[in-house]
Amino acid sequence: MPLIEVSAHSIDAAGLKLEVELPVAWLDDELSDASVTATAPGHLTTRLSSTETSMRAGGGKAIVVRGRVRAALTTPCARCTRPATVDVNTEMTLLLQPVVSAKVAKPAAKAHGHAGGHGHAGQAGAAEGAAERKDKRKEAEEEYEFTAEEADTDTYDGETVVLDAFVREAILLEVPNFPLCSEDCPGIGPAAEHAPEPGDTLDPRLAPLAALRAKLTFEKKNKE
Repeated sequence: MPLIEVSAHSIDAAGLKLEVELPVAWLDDELSDASVTATAPGHLTTRLSSTETSMRAGGGKAIVVRGRVRAALTTPCARCTRPATVDVNTEMTLLLQPVVSAKVAKPAAKAHGHAGGHGHAGQAGAAEGAAERKDKRKEAEEEYEFTAEEADTDTYDGETVVLDAFVREAILLEVPNFPLCSEDCPGIGPAAEHAPEPGDTLDPRLAPLAALRAKLTFEKKNKE
């Protein structure tokens, strides 16, 4: 079930503000295939606004999403594999176009004037109303005009806006390709050798190698 799901019918040009906590369990599940884990709940602050757009499939709302995603994460260091801290604090800007099913979409009905003076008056009123709606759409489109550099364009089903996948993508884009636990991380060092501790048991199959090692060590000490 999606965490961030909003009905498109509840979004208008004035905008709908959302404050959503991103639980640790949700972050870990969404980012598990990227070897990224959360150390604390994340947070999404966003505003969704709509503009009317003419679509071949029957029309619908284009949804503008502007928000900020924050998350505290860890991922294995590329040098030593210890946890490397990743603090995400990034903007998310989207323009979502509706994709309306052809089965649901219906052509707009044409207005017909009635005989006599009422027909002309009705046509005039309809023209004024259409002009007013066109001006409002134009103002909204100008307010939320995006360039390719400012927003990512995607789609939604025309009824429900689900932001989970977009939030996941925004987070993953902030995870470095070569994460480090520290800039001076030396990487994985050689395994330290240690003398056998009392009580350690030796695999019987390694006994000949152990005897050879002891012999070589003894001869080396005598030469010195």
